[in-house]
Amino acid sequence: MNGISSNLKDEIKKSQDTKKKEKFKFIGAILATNLMVAVICMPSSETIIAKEEHHKIFHPNFQLMVLPLQALVSNTVESDPETAVSLLSRDKKLIAEKAYLHEEIKGTGDITQFKIEISNADVAKIGLALESGVIAVPYVENKKTKSIKRGSKYEVSL
Repeated sequence: MNGISSNLKDEIKKSQDTKKKEKFKFIGAILATNLMVAVICMPSSETIIAKEEHHKIFHPNFQLMVLPLQALVSNTVESDPETAVSLLSRDKKLIAEKAYLHEEIKGTGDITQFKIEISNADVAKIGLALESGVIAVPYVENKKTKSIKRGSKYEVSL
C-alpha cells in the first residue's frame, strides 16, 4: 500500500524490541545517576578537620594576670569566650566582685594557676590576699530592685 510490506507479527515484534530498549535505557539511567551521587558523596582521601578557635574577650580597665587560685567553676572555662567569677579570700571576704577567668595553666606541683582578668581597682587587694589564698566562684549579678511608691501626687477633695 504505502511501499512497506509488513504484517502484524512484525509490528508486535518491533514494539516488544522497543519496550526492551526503553527498559534497558531506564535501568541504565537509574544506575548511572545513583553511581554519580555515590561518587559525589564519598569522602575525599584528604579530610580537613576544622579546629575551632575560641577567642577570649578582653575588657578595658582590666589587667591580665596569672594567679594561683582554687576555681569552683565548671570545666568549660577553656571553651567559653568569657567566664565571669568573683574572687574571695580563704576567710570568705570579697576581694574582687567581678573578674574574668580565661584559661588554666598547667603548673608544677599541687598549685593550679589561671590566667585571669582583674579590674585595675582590685589589683592591690589581690596582692594582699595571695598569701592566704584566693578562691574563684561563679559571678552572680546583684540586681537592686527599685521601690515603687503607690499612690497619686494629686489629692481629690469632694
